[in-house]
Amino acid sequence: MIVARVSLAALAAALISAPAFAQDYAAPRNAQGQPDLSGYWTHATATVLERDPKYGDRLVMTPEEAAAAEDEMTVGAEHRTSFLVAPANGQLPALTKQARDAGSDRMANHPTGLDYMRGDNPESMTLAERCLRDYGSLLGPPMMPVGYNNNYQILQTPDYVLISVEMIHDTRIIPLNGTHRPASIQPWMGDSIARYDGDTLVVETTNFRPNLAFRGAPETITLTERFRRISDTQVLYSFDINEPEVFEAPIRGELAFNATPGPIYEYACHEGNYSFPNQLLGHRIADARAEAGDYE
Repeated sequence: MIVARVSLAALAAALISAPAFAQDYAAPRNAQGQPDLSGYWTHATATVLERDPKYGDRLVMTPEEAAAAEDEMTVGAEHRTSFLVAPANGQLPALTKQARDAGSDRMANHPTGLDYMRGDNPESMTLAERCLRDYGSLLGPPMMPVGYNNNYQILQTPDYVLISVEMIHDTRIIPLNGTHRPASIQPWMGDSIARYDGDTLVVETTNFRPNLAFRGAPETITLTERFRRISDTQVLYSFDINEPEVFEAPIRGELAFNATPGPIYEYACHEGNYSFPNQLLGHRIADARAEAGDYE
């Protein structure tokens, strides 16, 4: 007789990863027969990407911890301790030495790399200050919350999925069942294509802009997102990165997108954006004083 051996660690991992939502929930269908993800959603939460070490390998809070927490993320009935599901400790894995060395080379050769001083010219300011992108990772991928404007609108057509982001009022326009563009074309949010897998929308993104891929990764990585409606009022959003030459372990994160009333109003970043020219003016005044020997 052959006896199958299952490690306690594997069994524990299987139990931890068991979904906390009804498996028999059937997502409603839209006119195209797609799982209906349309509507307004928010993932605003006090939960963060990496887990507080006090929770150890526990993804889910105890009832007592949940009662004491404020605005933590819930997925189904679970009160989560972090977005990260893998690694099991809820901490991001380190970059490999190969990836660290490549990152240093990219920064050294970038037009706004290590030798540029902040305030030298408009290109040395952050993308958020220039109203070109958000700060953090709201636009994604992956799409994670920041301090405000954590709202989205999802629209579905027969050929595209559109995700309108409140911050910078930008929109991800994702073709269905398409192919990636040439590697030389690097959109602000990477090059994404999508497909439906049963009730799940699967989005695959690569061709990131230099220095905009997840946590210092090269622009050639592939990041996979999944959107699955798990109740009338919640979409489970997850992202996976499995790049052994870049990260020392696979990465998986999960966030809850909760239904919210619309509409999303325009975020007009450039209207009254006086801080940007004023910061550059301040640097020019500092330069002039330094040339005159006035350091006070």
